[in-house]
Amino acid sequence: MEIPKRNDPSDFKDEDFEDYYARFPTELDHIPQDVVKNWMWYHNEQVVEFSKLYNFKKWNFELRDFDNNEVMTIKHFDYDLKLLDGKGQEFLKGLLNEHEAAKFMFENGTSPCPIIVAKDASKHIHHIRNEGNFMLEPYQLIEGNRRLAYLRAMIRKSYPKLKASHNVWVVTIGE
Repeated sequence: MEIPKRNDPSDFKDEDFEDYYARFPTELDHIPQDVVKNWMWYHNEQVVEFSKLYNFKKWNFELRDFDNNEVMTIKHFDYDLKLLDGKGQEFLKGLLNEHEAAKFMFENGTSPCPIIVAKDASKHIHHIRNEGNFMLEPYQLIEGNRRLAYLRAMIRKSYPKLKASHNVWVVTIGE
């Protein structure tokens, strides 16, 4: 089942989340509202395309607390992880303060909303790298590139305000 497109009133204004969520398919009501807002609505054009790859009816979501060691077990493809780690260094130097997530994380030592990871999903193709690039284990990053980059940098450098744990949506994909 495909994720619905936002009905943006113009190129300069997004459809209000409440309106979008009101017409979100009832067949997908197991997807937490937080996930719909921060992934499917916010990154709508991308997720509409990704929904052709995935059967979201088989995705189960569990909100968990990851300690800092668990955060560091979250995988992404080598190329992407190198980019993320570079962004993390820029974040620590204060070069990304225009981003709301960066401001929040500097102050609070954790993410403003949970990142999304897939657990033990190596039988499934990852939406970013497509054909032939299966997800990595134990946890593959699905959504939250920037937030993961900032967390990894804070963990590596023992950032003073770093929290001991962070909320993460863990997805298991049914067969």
